Amino acid sequence: MNVEELCKEVAEKRIAKYSDPKRTEPYPRSNPIASDIGDCMRETVLGITNYKDRPKFDPEVTARMERGKKIEHLMREELFELGYTVREERLLAELKDGKGRLLTRGRADGFILKDRKEFAFEGKSMTPYVYNQINEQADFDRYVFFRKYPRQLQIYLLASNLEEGLWILDDCLGHWKIIPCRLDYERGEAILKHLEGTVAHLGAKTLPDFHKDPAICLKCWARGRVCNPPFFSGEGMQLINDPELEQKLNRRAELDPMATEYDHLDKDLKEVLKESMKPEQIFMIGNWMIKAEEKTRTYKAQSAKPASKTTYLGFEIEQIQKEGV
Repeated sequence: MNVEELCKEVAEKRIAKYSDPKRTEPYPRSNPIASDIGDCMRETVLGITNYKDRPKFDPEVTARMERGKKIEHLMREELFELGYTVREERLLAELKDGKGRLLTRGRADGFILKDRKEFAFEGKSMTPYVYNQINEQADFDRYVFFRKYPRQLQIYLLASNLEEGLWILDDCLGHWKIIPCRLDYERGEAILKHLEGTVAHLGAKTLPDFHKDPAICLKCWARGRVCNPPFFSGEGMQLINDPELEQKLNRRAELDPMATEYDHLDKDLKEVLKESMKPEQIFMIGNWMIKAEEKTRTYKAQSAKPASKTTYLGFEIEQIQKEGV
């Protein structure tokens, strides 16, 4: 075996490892879990009743998740080396309603003991790009996925009867950010209401209404699979308030000269838009206007193939100029 063959073998074995159905297949659950409480109650219900319809994780995502678990373990080790007493939670934390119904369960990454107090903590690893955007608790709320993190930690505080906790963020390069969290009774009440509604719908075998914000639906796994929100069925212009998607559009414009990152963001955006838009439909996202158009691609005749045409959905993405600029 030469070195090229060895490189190929290692790469193939790694892909096979992270393609194992045990790692990639969605798994059944009977109740919401603390780490996966989104904005939409309908999505929370469908995640339980229609878990088989959830998309599989691709090998890259699976590898990233497993690396995250290892980083969390390293966090606990480093806290211990820094002189802190760390208790790793081994029992599932549970929240129940007044009727004794289980609302959710989950397991915190650990608890730091200091001055006769316990502080729940959650370790989160993220790409350097996202890591640089998160500096305080409010920053999580700018991202549809990452706003799950405050809900998760609030649940652990409620279940453990604690007032304070913290996040330890790692950028996968060994840098840390440590962000405080305090029990927020208003947020906690909203989370409990969401969970109580979810459990009620599960018991009645009904579905909640569609979420009222198309920006939430835009990134939901259930859209187009088991859920068809009315926002995306008609034509015409829509105003979508999605700071995260707007941020990607702004960043896309900045990266035009930097082809690699530009192409990645461009592909990411267009994959989302292809699933959401129809020809001649227009979206307004922040200071951006996106128009979908059906386009034709022509292929010249070749020795083994005649000339042919295919149609595809293309997009015109334009930044709206402000008056006086």
